[in-house]
Amino acid sequence: MKKLKEKTEGKISEQAIRNELSKIRRENPYLTLNAAAEIFAKKRGFNIARYLRDKDRETLKAVKIEKVKIPSLRAKRPKKIIEIANYDTDNKLLKAHLNEINKTYTYGCYTACFVLCRKVLENLVIHHILKKKYPRNTRQHREKYFDFDRRRFLNVEKLLKNLSDHSGDFGPENKLVERIVELAGGFKETANEMTHSLYHIATKKEIDNKNFQHILDLIKKLEETLEIK
Repeated sequence: MKKLKEKTEGKISEQAIRNELSKIRRENPYLTLNAAAEIFAKKRGFNIARYLRDKDRETLKAVKIEKVKIPSLRAKRPKKIIEIANYDTDNKLLKAHLNEINKTYTYGCYTACFVLCRKVLENLVIHHILKKKYPRNTRQHREKYFDFDRRRFLNVEKLLKNLSDHSGDFGPENKLVERIVELAGGFKETANEMTHSLYHIATKKEIDNKNFQHILDLIKKLEETLEIK
């Protein structure tokens, strides 16, 4: 027992060793206790053969020993996060959403990633474009992003339509607005389907094809041209 504890470097308790030896002997009733200890040892990549007697060795002959994989106690290195969404902002909640997008992408949770991308786009269009272009001082302005009947912000489909319908209000940046609407529209129906359908699971290719970072860059460029009134 002393040698078994030494060889396992204290990673297995004495009681656990005794339990394992008992199990080995139940499966092979003819084994001596020392022979069972040798099987225990060989499964873990060492041996105690020098302590065996002839009787112990004799009982071992008919036993096939397969090594067991000992799990590493070293902590696994965390994955390096793949960044597909970056936006220069001081808003802590927006930063948290962007971090979550990057984590879901890194760990292959593509459906969650896709829906989060749509959520961030929706909020950027409301708070970083429409509310800056159309301040809350008139109902006509607020109707472009707020549903007064339901008392909540409009969904992304309606937001993009309003943005497209009023792209001329942005003067020389109207083409930039139209390009944002075109690219962001790719998250519209697809994200709806993923949210409400059990059968649509997003793939990495679907995420990559949307080029989310490029959309964010365009929105940031437009935001920088808007004056807060």
